[in-house]
Amino acid sequence: MENQKKIPQALEAEIYLLGCIFIKPEITGEILNQVDSKDFYSQKNQNIMQAIQNIYEAKRQIDEVTIIDELKRMNVFEASGGIEYLYEIINSVPNVANLEAYIEIIHQKKLERYLLEVVRKISDNILDGNMEFSELLVKSEQQLMDVINRQRIEDMKRLDLLTEEVIDIIEANKNKEGNLVGLDTGYQDLNTLTAGFKPGELIILAARPSIGKSTLALNFAANVCRTEKSVALFSLEMGSDQLIMRLLSTFSGIALNKIVSGKLDNEEMNMLMQAQTTINKFSLYIDQSSTTNLRDIRSKCQKLARENKLDLIVIDYLQLLSSGENRANRVDEVGRISRGLKEMARLFKVPIIALSQLSRSIEQREDKRPVLADLRESGSIEQDADIVMFLHRETAKKTDGEDTTKTVHSAKTELIVAKNRQGMTGSVNLIFKGAQSQFVSEKSQDRKNSEDK
Repeated sequence: MENQKKIPQALEAEIYLLGCIFIKPEITGEILNQVDSKDFYSQKNQNIMQAIQNIYEAKRQIDEVTIIDELKRMNVFEASGGIEYLYEIINSVPNVANLEAYIEIIHQKKLERYLLEVVRKISDNILDGNMEFSELLVKSEQQLMDVINRQRIEDMKRLDLLTEEVIDIIEANKNKEGNLVGLDTGYQDLNTLTAGFKPGELIILAARPSIGKSTLALNFAANVCRTEKSVALFSLEMGSDQLIMRLLSTFSGIALNKIVSGKLDNEEMNMLMQAQTTINKFSLYIDQSSTTNLRDIRSKCQKLARENKLDLIVIDYLQLLSSGENRANRVDEVGRISRGLKEMARLFKVPIIALSQLSRSIEQREDKRPVLADLRESGSIEQDADIVMFLHRETAKKTDGEDTTKTVHSAKTELIVAKNRQGMTGSVNLIFKGAQSQFVSEKSQDRKNSEDK
C-alpha cells in the first residue's frame, strides 16, 4: 500500500485557511475567488470548504451552526470529523495576515499532486512502449507545459498586491548608478537607450551578411561576463574553437588571421596568454553540440538556471532553429520559434539575444538601411521581440564594383534600435575593428585617437 505521507499535501495550511473563515467570515468571498474545495487534499477539509461555498452562494450567514447544518444536509457531517474536528479548526488560531501565504501553499501542493499524476502518465507511456520516441517527447512536453500553464493562470493577482512589488523594483533601480537597470551591454550610448538588457526581454539583432552581427553578439556576451554574470552561448554556425579565437583576438589586440595561422612572435604569445587568463575568468558556457532544436536549448538552459549560472542567453541565429515539430510552412515555424524564445526569456527571467537574417528584398533596394519590415519572416519576430536592433554600414565598393564588406578592417557602423518596448529608439555609432573581431563605440575610439596624438 502506498505511503500517503509521500503525497504532496499541506494539511496545516488547509486548516488555517478554514480557520480564517471562522474568525473573519467577511473574507470568504476573497478566499473563494482564489481557492476551490477541490484544491484541498484532505477529504474532511474538502467537505467543509464545499459546505462554506454552498452557504456563501446561498447568501446565508457563515458560522459554525450554518456549516454544521450544511454538512448534515450533505450527509458528510461525521465523515468530516464531526463537532470535534470543527472545534479543532476554530481553535487553530491562524493569523489572518498570512492568508495569502496559506493560499499559495495550498496551490503549490495541489500542483505538485497534479505534476505527480502527469509524471505517472509519462511513466506509463514509456513502459507501454506504444509510442515512437519523438511522439513520446512531444506528448510529455505538452503534459508538463500544462502544469506550468496552470501555475501561470493561478499566479494572477489583484492590482494592489502587484503595485508594492513594482515600487520595490523602482526603489532598487533608483539606487543603481546611471540609468542601467538591466545587464550592461558594454556600450554606454546603447545603455542610455535601453537601460541595459532586462530580464524577460527577447532582443533581436539583425543585419545583412558580413556586417558583423555574430561579432557584436559575442562582444555583448563578453561584456556581460566582465560584470561577473553568466552567459549561455549557442552558436549554430561557428564551433567553440572559432569563438575562442575571436575572444582571444579581441582581448589581446592581435589580428584574428595571425592567431588562426599561429604565426606569432614571443611578445604576441605573451599577449595571447594574458588574454587567455582574462577570458578564463568568464562564466561563459558554449554549446558544443550545435543543436538546432529549441527544446534541447531550453533543457540545457534549465540546467544552468538550476545552478544559478544563467543571466543571458545568446543564440546565433534564429532561422537555423527548429521547433521540433514537422511544419511545411516556414513562416509558421519561425513564428513558433520566436514565441518559444520569448517564453524562455520569461520562464528563466533573463534576456535572450537572438540573431536574425534580413529578407533578401533589401538587396534589391538602393537604400539598404534596414527597417522592421526587412526582418525575415518579420511578422511574428517583430511582434514577439521587445527590442529589435539592426547593424548597418554603407557598403564600400572597389573601382571594379566588387563588394569589399568582408575585407573591411575599421569602419563606422550604425547600431539602429528600431523597436524598444520599454525605452527609446535611436542609433548608436560604433567602429567595427574587423581584424580584432570587435566593435567599439565611436566616442571611445575618438578619445583613444586623440590620446595617441
